[in-house]
Amino acid sequence: MEAITQKCIDTAKEALAEGKPADKAVFEHSVEEVNNKYIRIGKTAKYLVDLFPDKGSVMTQCFGETIVGLMLKEIRERGKDMKVVCAETRPYFQGARLTASVAYDQGFDVTVITDNMPAFAMQNGLVDVFTSAADAISCDGHIVNKVGTLQIAIVCKHYGIPYYVTGAPDEKHPTIDSVKIEYRDGNQVLEAMGVRTAKEGVKGWYPAFDITPPYLCNGIVTNKGIYSPYDIKRYFQD
Repeated sequence: MEAITQKCIDTAKEALAEGKPADKAVFEHSVEEVNNKYIRIGKTAKYLVDLFPDKGSVMTQCFGETIVGLMLKEIRERGKDMKVVCAETRPYFQGARLTASVAYDQGFDVTVITDNMPAFAMQNGLVDVFTSAADAISCDGHIVNKVGTLQIAIVCKHYGIPYYVTGAPDEKHPTIDSVKIEYRDGNQVLEAMGVRTAKEGVKGWYPAFDITPPYLCNGIVTNKGIYSPYDIKRYFQD
Protein backbone atom coordinates (compact mmCIF):
# COMPACT_ATOMS: atom_id res chain seq x y z
CA MET A 1 0.00 0.00 0.00
CA GLU A 2 2.86 2.36 0.78
CA ALA A 3 4.44 1.66 -2.61
CA ILE A 4 1.15 2.26 -4.45
CA THR A 5 0.51 5.52 -2.58
CA GLN A 6 4.05 6.77 -3.12
CA LYS A 7 3.85 6.07 -6.85
CA CYS A 8 0.63 8.10 -7.06
CA ILE A 9 2.31 10.98 -5.21
CA ASP A 10 5.29 10.84 -7.56
CA THR A 11 2.97 10.80 -10.58
CA ALA A 12 1.11 13.84 -9.25
CA LYS A 13 4.35 15.74 -8.67
CA GLU A 14 5.59 14.96 -12.18
CA ALA A 15 2.30 16.17 -13.68
CA LEU A 16 2.37 19.41 -11.69
CA ALA A 17 5.97 20.03 -12.72
CA GLU A 18 4.85 19.73 -16.36
CA GLY A 19 1.86 22.02 -15.81
CA LYS A 20 -0.66 19.18 -16.16
CA PRO A 21 -3.64 18.35 -13.88
CA ALA A 22 -2.42 16.10 -11.04
CA ASP A 23 -5.79 14.41 -10.49
CA LYS A 24 -6.06 13.32 -14.12
CA ALA A 25 -2.48 12.01 -14.10
CA VAL A 26 -3.08 9.96 -10.95
CA PHE A 27 -6.35 8.60 -12.36
CA GLU A 28 -4.75 7.52 -15.64
CA HIS A 29 -1.81 5.99 -13.79
CA SER A 30 -4.16 4.05 -11.50
CA VAL A 31 -6.22 2.68 -14.39
CA GLU A 32 -3.03 1.55 -16.14
CA GLU A 33 -1.81 -0.16 -12.97
CA VAL A 34 -5.12 -1.98 -12.54
CA ASN A 35 -5.08 -3.10 -16.18
CA ASN A 36 -1.52 -4.37 -15.80
CA LYS A 37 -2.55 -6.24 -12.66
CA TYR A 38 -5.40 -7.97 -14.48
CA ILE A 39 -3.10 -8.90 -17.37
CA ARG A 40 -0.48 -10.31 -14.99
CA ILE A 41 -2.92 -12.22 -12.80
CA GLY A 42 -4.87 -13.36 -15.85
CA LYS A 43 -1.74 -15.17 -17.03
CA THR A 44 -1.40 -16.70 -13.56
CA ALA A 45 -5.01 -17.92 -13.73
CA LYS A 46 -4.37 -19.67 -17.05
CA TYR A 47 -1.36 -21.55 -15.65
CA LEU A 48 -3.34 -22.44 -12.53
CA VAL A 49 -6.37 -23.82 -14.35
CA ASP A 50 -4.01 -25.93 -16.52
CA LEU A 51 -3.43 -27.91 -13.32
CA PHE A 52 -7.11 -28.51 -12.55
CA PRO A 53 -9.03 -31.63 -13.60
CA ASP A 54 -11.79 -31.27 -16.19
CA LYS A 55 -14.30 -32.26 -13.53
CA GLY A 56 -14.01 -31.99 -9.76
CA SER A 57 -13.89 -29.62 -6.83
CA VAL A 58 -11.41 -26.87 -5.96
CA MET A 59 -11.00 -25.73 -2.38
CA THR A 60 -9.95 -22.20 -1.50
CA GLN A 61 -8.68 -20.45 1.61
CA CYS A 62 -9.49 -16.83 2.50
CA PHE A 63 -10.16 -14.40 -0.37
CA GLY A 64 -7.54 -13.99 -3.06
CA GLU A 65 -9.63 -11.26 -4.75
CA THR A 66 -8.42 -10.85 -8.37
CA ILE A 67 -7.02 -14.36 -8.78
CA VAL A 68 -10.26 -15.89 -7.50
CA GLY A 69 -12.39 -14.09 -10.07
CA LEU A 70 -9.99 -14.70 -12.95
CA MET A 71 -9.47 -18.36 -11.96
CA LEU A 72 -13.23 -18.94 -12.04
CA LYS A 73 -13.55 -17.03 -15.32
CA GLU A 74 -10.84 -19.24 -16.85
CA ILE A 75 -12.56 -22.41 -15.59
CA ARG A 76 -15.84 -21.29 -17.14
CA GLU A 77 -14.28 -20.33 -20.49
CA ARG A 78 -12.61 -23.73 -20.77
CA GLY A 79 -15.83 -25.56 -20.00
CA LYS A 80 -14.41 -27.38 -17.00
CA ASP A 81 -17.03 -28.78 -14.63
CA MET A 82 -15.63 -27.55 -11.32
CA LYS A 83 -17.37 -27.02 -7.99
CA VAL A 84 -15.99 -24.70 -5.32
CA VAL A 85 -15.48 -25.46 -1.63
CA CYS A 86 -14.74 -22.45 0.59
CA ALA A 87 -13.38 -22.66 4.11
CA GLU A 88 -15.19 -19.94 6.08
CA THR A 89 -11.92 -18.28 7.23
CA ARG A 90 -12.69 -17.08 10.71
CA PRO A 91 -12.68 -14.71 12.46
CA TYR A 92 -13.43 -12.30 9.59
CA PHE A 93 -15.20 -14.90 7.41
CA GLN A 94 -13.53 -13.84 4.14
CA GLY A 95 -14.14 -17.26 2.58
CA ALA A 96 -17.81 -17.40 3.53
CA ARG A 97 -18.65 -13.76 2.82
CA LEU A 98 -16.38 -12.91 -0.12
CA THR A 99 -15.00 -15.94 -2.00
CA ALA A 100 -18.26 -17.87 -1.81
CA SER A 101 -20.24 -14.83 -2.98
CA VAL A 102 -17.94 -14.20 -5.96
CA ALA A 103 -18.06 -17.87 -7.00
CA TYR A 104 -21.83 -18.03 -6.65
CA ASP A 105 -22.32 -14.81 -8.62
CA GLN A 106 -20.19 -16.33 -11.41
CA GLY A 107 -22.58 -19.26 -11.58
CA PHE A 108 -20.63 -21.92 -9.67
CA ASP A 109 -21.87 -24.64 -7.36
CA VAL A 110 -20.42 -23.42 -4.03
CA THR A 111 -20.22 -25.09 -0.62
CA VAL A 112 -19.00 -23.33 2.53
CA ILE A 113 -17.41 -25.44 5.25
CA THR A 114 -16.24 -24.39 8.69
CA ASP A 115 -12.52 -24.10 9.31
CA ASN A 116 -12.41 -27.39 11.23
CA MET A 117 -13.91 -29.45 8.36
CA PRO A 118 -11.19 -29.60 5.63
CA ALA A 119 -9.82 -32.99 6.72
CA PHE A 120 -13.24 -34.62 6.80
CA ALA A 121 -14.17 -32.99 3.51
CA MET A 122 -11.05 -34.42 1.84
CA GLN A 123 -11.53 -37.81 3.46
CA ASN A 124 -15.02 -37.95 1.93
CA GLY A 125 -14.00 -36.91 -1.58
CA LEU A 126 -15.27 -33.33 -1.57
CA VAL A 127 -11.91 -31.84 -2.64
CA ASP A 128 -9.73 -32.64 -5.67
CA VAL A 129 -7.34 -29.70 -5.56
CA PHE A 130 -6.55 -26.93 -3.07
CA THR A 131 -5.36 -23.46 -4.00
CA SER A 132 -4.65 -20.25 -2.16
CA ALA A 133 -3.07 -16.91 -2.84
CA ALA A 134 -0.20 -15.70 -0.63
CA ASP A 135 0.39 -12.56 1.37
CA ALA A 136 4.09 -13.24 0.93
CA ILE A 137 6.32 -15.91 -0.62
CA SER A 138 9.89 -15.93 0.60
CA CYS A 139 12.68 -16.68 -1.85
CA ASP A 140 13.34 -19.97 -0.08
CA GLY A 141 9.86 -21.22 -0.95
CA HIS A 142 7.85 -20.66 2.23
CA ILE A 143 4.26 -19.46 1.84
CA VAL A 144 2.80 -16.89 4.22
CA ASN A 145 -0.98 -16.75 3.98
CA LYS A 146 -4.13 -16.39 6.03
CA VAL A 147 -3.95 -18.51 9.18
CA GLY A 148 -5.39 -21.96 8.48
CA THR A 149 -3.51 -22.46 5.23
CA LEU A 150 -0.84 -24.56 6.94
CA GLN A 151 -3.27 -27.06 8.43
CA ILE A 152 -5.08 -27.47 5.09
CA ALA A 153 -1.74 -28.03 3.32
CA ILE A 154 -0.82 -30.69 5.90
CA VAL A 155 -4.11 -32.52 5.33
CA CYS A 156 -3.63 -32.27 1.55
CA LYS A 157 -0.26 -33.96 1.90
CA HIS A 158 -1.83 -36.74 3.96
CA TYR A 159 -4.58 -37.44 1.42
CA GLY A 160 -2.49 -36.88 -1.70
CA ILE A 161 -4.39 -33.79 -2.82
CA PRO A 162 -2.27 -31.19 -4.67
CA TYR A 163 -1.85 -27.70 -3.21
CA TYR A 164 -0.95 -24.85 -5.56
CA VAL A 165 -0.26 -21.33 -4.36
CA THR A 166 -0.55 -18.29 -6.60
CA GLY A 167 1.71 -15.27 -6.31
CA ALA A 168 5.31 -14.23 -6.82
CA PRO A 169 8.37 -14.39 -4.57
CA ASP A 170 9.30 -11.26 -2.65
CA GLU A 171 12.92 -10.17 -2.89
CA LYS A 172 12.52 -8.36 0.41
CA HIS A 173 12.16 -11.78 2.03
CA PRO A 174 15.23 -13.79 0.94
CA THR A 175 14.43 -16.36 3.65
CA ILE A 176 11.43 -17.00 5.85
CA ASP A 177 13.43 -15.69 8.82
CA SER A 178 12.81 -12.16 7.54
CA VAL A 179 9.02 -12.53 7.90
CA LYS A 180 7.33 -11.29 11.05
CA ILE A 181 3.85 -12.66 11.66
CA GLU A 182 1.22 -10.08 12.54
CA TYR A 183 -0.89 -10.72 15.64
CA ARG A 184 -4.28 -9.03 15.74
CA ASP A 185 -6.79 -8.31 18.48
CA GLY A 186 -7.54 -11.63 20.17
CA ASN A 187 -11.02 -10.45 21.07
CA GLN A 188 -12.01 -11.00 17.43
CA VAL A 189 -11.90 -14.77 17.88
CA LEU A 190 -14.29 -14.48 20.83
CA GLU A 191 -17.11 -13.30 18.60
CA ALA A 192 -18.77 -14.09 15.27
CA MET A 193 -19.88 -11.15 13.12
CA GLY A 194 -20.11 -8.92 16.18
CA VAL A 195 -21.92 -11.45 18.37
CA ARG A 196 -20.02 -12.60 21.46
CA THR A 197 -19.60 -16.40 21.51
CA ALA A 198 -17.28 -16.83 24.51
CA LYS A 199 -17.79 -16.01 28.17
CA GLU A 200 -16.44 -12.69 29.43
CA GLY A 201 -12.97 -13.18 30.87
CA VAL A 202 -11.95 -15.85 28.35
CA LYS A 203 -8.85 -14.92 26.35
CA GLY A 204 -8.48 -14.99 22.58
CA TRP A 205 -5.38 -15.45 20.39
CA TYR A 206 -5.25 -14.28 16.78
CA PRO A 207 -2.17 -14.78 14.59
CA ALA A 208 -3.37 -13.35 11.26
CA PHE A 209 -1.14 -15.58 9.11
CA ASP A 210 0.74 -18.86 9.22
CA ILE A 211 3.73 -20.25 7.34
CA THR A 212 3.54 -23.27 5.03
CA PRO A 213 6.93 -24.89 4.29
CA PRO A 214 7.88 -25.69 0.69
CA TYR A 215 7.56 -29.47 1.02
CA LEU A 216 3.79 -29.08 1.49
CA CYS A 217 3.31 -27.11 -1.73
CA ASN A 218 3.09 -28.82 -5.13
CA GLY A 219 3.84 -25.67 -7.08
CA ILE A 220 3.96 -21.88 -7.03
CA VAL A 221 1.91 -20.53 -9.91
CA THR A 222 3.00 -17.14 -11.27
CA ASN A 223 2.45 -14.97 -14.33
CA LYS A 224 5.65 -16.48 -15.75
CA GLY A 225 4.71 -20.11 -15.24
CA ILE A 226 4.75 -22.79 -12.56
CA TYR A 227 7.75 -23.19 -10.27
CA SER A 228 8.85 -25.64 -7.64
CA PRO A 229 8.99 -23.96 -4.22
CA TYR A 230 12.64 -25.07 -4.14
CA ASP A 231 13.39 -23.27 -7.39
CA ILE A 232 11.34 -20.10 -6.99
CA LYS A 233 14.38 -17.81 -7.26
CA ARG A 234 14.42 -18.65 -10.97
CA TYR A 235 11.34 -16.41 -11.27
CA PHE A 236 13.60 -13.34 -11.23
CA GLN A 237 15.92 -14.78 -13.88
CA ASP A 238 12.98 -15.64 -16.16
